[in-house]
Amino acid sequence: MGGLIPLTVRDLKRWYRNPVSAIVGVIQPIFWIVLFGSAFDIAKFGGLGASVNFFEGAPDYITYLMGGILTIIGLFTGMFSGVNIIWDRRLGILQRFLIAPINRASIVFSRILSSVARILVQIVILFVVAFLIPDGLKLQHGIDALDIVVLISAVLMISFIFSSLFSIIAVRTTKMESIFGIVNLINLPLMFASFAIFPPDLMAGWLEHVARYNPVSWSAQSIRMVLINGTLNASQAHTVLIYMLGLLGLSVFMLILTYVVSNKEIRG
Repeated sequence: MGGLIPLTVRDLKRWYRNPVSAIVGVIQPIFWIVLFGSAFDIAKFGGLGASVNFFEGAPDYITYLMGGILTIIGLFTGMFSGVNIIWDRRLGILQRFLIAPINRASIVFSRILSSVARILVQIVILFVVAFLIPDGLKLQHGIDALDIVVLISAVLMISFIFSSLFSIIAVRTTKMESIFGIVNLINLPLMFASFAIFPPDLMAGWLEHVARYNPVSWSAQSIRMVLINGTLNASQAHTVLIYMLGLLGLSVFMLILTYVVSNKEIRG
């Protein structure tokens, strides 16, 4: 798609040249891991044995929470990726792109790719902070190259899925308030109706059933299993594979849908 790389670079430059946006995007997940992650001592949660069962063998809550926080970063960053499309439309920039000899889908995919790239920076910073804080991230069984691939792939796919979804919404709307309203409507249900923050055993039966079909859960659980267990046994590897295939299937579907909708619907 012609113009994809230059438009992606343009969007990334706009991000890092805006220090407030860049700093807030980095600090917000740090607050989550430092404040929320440190708020619970799972060793005191119904006794040590109960904590091991509830929190899948995690040595502390920050280690358990890490998969959820990384997924939430991908979710929230992806949700706001469509905002720049609306800004470009309001400022008349989008109209200039439309008369240029580039594929219309490149305009949308450049926003998606830039949001995915920003998440890589946040992942590195969050891991450094999680290791440095007292009683922070503990990789008791280590981490290898395959674990890192699973971790990064899960975060990037969840970001791509929701970046694509909200970019499609942005293509079809001209009001900033509309996309912010939709984000505020569904971000908390997506987060709390998942296994990102709390384990399945602590959820109501009906909510646990809903959470099992939430892609946010698939991403969080995949990351969590490799961080807590290191090398996975056959059963764990099968579970992670199922989750990752589900995320991959949704990513491919959203890729096709975004391409079709962008070329058909995007206008100044």
